Amino acid sequence: EAIKKIKKIKISTENEQEKIDLLFGDIYLKINQVGKAEEFYQKNLFTSNEEIESLTYIGLADVKLTQGKLDGAIKYAKLSIKIDPNKVRSKIILAIAKTRLGDGEEAIEILNELYFNRKNAEVALAISDFYSSFNEIKQAIDILEEFIKRDPNNIKVLTQLATLHLLDDNKDKAIEYKLIVYKYYQFNRNREKQEKAKTW
Repeated sequence: EAIKKIKKIKISTENEQEKIDLLFGDIYLKINQVGKAEEFYQKNLFTSNEEIESLTYIGLADVKLTQGKLDGAIKYAKLSIKIDPNKVRSKIILAIAKTRLGDGEEAIEILNELYFNRKNAEVALAISDFYSSFNEIKQAIDILEEFIKRDPNNIKVLTQLATLHLLDDNKDKAIEYKLIVYKYYQFNRNREKQEKAKTW
């Protein structure tokens, strides 16, 4: 559905075309059409826009990681970080690739630097996803439980905690968090998200 809508957009500048190509890459990566995603990311390799260049390298790093080409993933993640050191995703990909190559200590250093320098929901969720990708659910939960002590009403974190606790066979805790999410959407009268939370 997203692809159909994007194809209808009228492009008037080169910059708009680059953003569209980037978006296509992200969508195809999301639906596991990795070759197609790489094809669209490659179109942006010679962009003059640093933001698009950084995001393109992140996309290519993600592609290489999915393909199991870890050296390529590290190469593109580092290129993205060189342009914009504040991009969380590139550092997470770098840490995952390093871990899969056996450089676990270096990966942890990357994650710790991220966590201590930027204690926000985006970083906490990204690090939690890192542990989840290696099926280390309890560590993924611990990261978010620690974060939620500082920000107890963060809906994204609460939603992820509910999912992780369910994966960890702790149904009571999962329901407890999901109920908070449901009540939040009920209070804000977001019926669509409320129904999703209710039927979860």
